[in-house]
Amino acid sequence: MIPSLPSRGKQLLESPFIWLKEKAEMDRKRTGVPSNMWYVQGKIYDLSKFLKEHPGGEYFLKFTQGQDITEMYYAHHLNLDKCQTILKKYYVKEADKVQQYFNFDENGFYRTLHKRVGDYFKVKNKGPSFSMKLTVISVLFAFFCTFALTCLYQSYLWALLCGYTLYVCFGLAHNFIHQGPKQPLRYMSDLLFFSHYHWSITHCISHHHSPNSNIDFEMTSMEPFYISTKSRLPNNRFLPYYINIFFGFISTLQFISTIIQIIKGEDKLRKEYLIPVIEYLIIYSFCWDGFLALKLFITIQFFASFLSLKYSLIIHRNSINYSDGSSIQPSNDYGIYNIQTSTDHDLWIQFPLNMFMFQSFNHHILHHLFPTVDESRIPEIHHILEETLKDFHLEHILKKYTVFELYKSHNQFVLEK
Repeated sequence: MIPSLPSRGKQLLESPFIWLKEKAEMDRKRTGVPSNMWYVQGKIYDLSKFLKEHPGGEYFLKFTQGQDITEMYYAHHLNLDKCQTILKKYYVKEADKVQQYFNFDENGFYRTLHKRVGDYFKVKNKGPSFSMKLTVISVLFAFFCTFALTCLYQSYLWALLCGYTLYVCFGLAHNFIHQGPKQPLRYMSDLLFFSHYHWSITHCISHHHSPNSNIDFEMTSMEPFYISTKSRLPNNRFLPYYINIFFGFISTLQFISTIIQIIKGEDKLRKEYLIPVIEYLIIYSFCWDGFLALKLFITIQFFASFLSLKYSLIIHRNSINYSDGSSIQPSNDYGIYNIQTSTDHDLWIQFPLNMFMFQSFNHHILHHLFPTVDESRIPEIHHILEETLKDFHLEHILKKYTVFELYKSHNQFVLEK
């Protein structure tokens, strides 16, 4: 459905900045959008004077300059009347070419669901609830306590517990990264090797608006070590023996990739990149043994990375969902496509318990459809999704699973068991 970018399979450690460049080049050929403007559903806009006024912060618009941002426009903004009023000020012309991957027909499924969810949040708060704020305080307190105890006792048990709290921190950070660069809690991601700045590109822009496609950075960046696109399977025969170790070192590999990008001049040194280094130095200051400090630090990072990948990948990478080459016919309705590529499980487990168990990934479909809605609010709108599916006679596409069923499906898919 969506063609691959030129560098796919040619980089051992993929660069989000190369991804942005190639995505812009592909969109320019497809829509004719100039490199200094933005394309939204058949129209060209010059938003350069709006950057500082953008409520979602500057860098999402800077990242996507010269690109088709239609999917981001709808998914990130619930009040479309207000957005249209703003866009009219920056209208330049009709696009030379109108070729979109997804349909946003006003009477289609996604636009209907979008309007209903938008109407719901006109009178309700879509931001962090009291329970979300309390959870953040509790988890950060738990992280700093277990980190301090790791330093004091140089204990691998405390390091593992600290890794678990870091896993939950990352789940919370994932929620806040979607709420934009004005949300300071996004820095919780940088306690792990997963840079929130890079994740804004690889996850918020790439993965969220083209999930399971050939331009989904999260699908392609782990190749050839872990393949999860149907058309590119099978994986190598050694995957069952190293998959869990690989998951544990993914965050470390991303940090190494960041260092390489800085050396090559693709990125600059940002202050948050030093957070993990400071964590290591703090551990070292307690034990004065560089190798022991490194082992304790890597134990924390490894366990948090392992849990994060182990629980999140099963939501998309399985034999149930669409990926390129699968037998499922992908819909061109943006909402239906997201349901085809994401899976919910164990919906009876709700926030905050699901954050501690699954980083809230068990309520994932609505998060994909409306990523700026706080995770603690997602269960409030599930009935709207079910009602809209019923109105469009699409109840059959929303299937419910358990986490164990998804694990089995994931293993059958990538390990071909």
